[in-house]
Amino acid sequence: MARRPQRRSGDARISHQAARTPWYRRARIVFPIVAMAILLIGIGLGTTIGLLLAPGEPTPLASVPLPVGPQDSAAMPEGSPLPVTAHVSESAKRIYEESLRSQPEAQRPDPNMAPPAPVVRAPVPETPPMEAPVSAPQPAVSPQRAAPPERWLAFAVPGPEVSNRPMIALVFDDLGIDQVRSRRTIDLPAPLTLALLPYGYNLRDMARAARAKGHEIMVHVPMAPEDLSVDPGPNALQKELGPAEILRRLDWDLSQFDGYIGINNHMGSRFTADRESMRLVISELKRRGLVFMDSVTTRETEGFHVAAELGVPFAVRDVFLDHEIEHDAIRRQLARVEETARQQGHAIAIGHPHDETLEVVAEWLKTAEARGFDLVPVSAIIRRRLAATQ
Repeated sequence: MARRPQRRSGDARISHQAARTPWYRRARIVFPIVAMAILLIGIGLGTTIGLLLAPGEPTPLASVPLPVGPQDSAAMPEGSPLPVTAHVSESAKRIYEESLRSQPEAQRPDPNMAPPAPVVRAPVPETPPMEAPVSAPQPAVSPQRAAPPERWLAFAVPGPEVSNRPMIALVFDDLGIDQVRSRRTIDLPAPLTLALLPYGYNLRDMARAARAKGHEIMVHVPMAPEDLSVDPGPNALQKELGPAEILRRLDWDLSQFDGYIGINNHMGSRFTADRESMRLVISELKRRGLVFMDSVTTRETEGFHVAAELGVPFAVRDVFLDHEIEHDAIRRQLARVEETARQQGHAIAIGHPHDETLEVVAEWLKTAEARGFDLVPVSAIIRRRLAATQ
């Protein structure tokens, strides 16, 4: 290859060199800077436009007032619902709403009142099936005589005059969810013992109406069943929760209405079989001056045994009326109640506000006295037991 001749200017050699690009003009430097600048400008413009379009003051969110006043003017249990029970039950809501629709229009709640919507109220669980009845065992220990506290006596319905006739106490559980059937139960001849679920509706109004009719009141406290897949309801007592939470839930259950003599267990075959848990509950009842009625949902119950040991007034369920919800079956159970009362001088039967139960019991009440029985509240049987131990 031929060499190019070199140019000369005089004797000086001329050399040609490529000029270097300054660092600040290089593509790998310029492109990121430009991209960052565009991004910052976009953010700035977006923020400015947003501020210009925004109203001068933020619009407050629409609030739904939670009814927390007395339950004759609001359909919500009082007290702070616990965070551990933040579920609701469409089934319980449906039962409540259907029961309202079956009421005469004149008796329906004022539409201007806060509606009992479970989405903004203490949760209401699905009504669980009743546990299978078992034969009630007799106390293993004799109840210790203790001076009856004043509180339960203050709300006890007076029993009959001294009589040798066998006494029968009819207890209706699960009141407070179905408004129509709960009211029908209240309208039955007194004295009955009515146990209201603490997560029901209009409880204060119901308790006052029941007492005005001459009935006795108890709190139907939900407790854990043996099958933990069955939900006994909000704030149910469960032994795994520990003492502090058990007492906190019990306090909530007892704060929903007043005028009661004590509690009985809603379900609870798992909880009542745990001795330490029942000592905790019964000790709190003793401190408050309340009684305990053992629904006896398990043969392994420690409830009335612990009550007897601690000197707390107690009662024990003898017969379930409506485990089989059928007229003739309920009549047969009432016959068992009568036989039990004749044998031991008294009998306690538990029923529920089913149409069949209400119809059969209303019929039975018309002739019970003529057949030689005294219809009494549970407290009358408790007082007789206490008097026998003096």
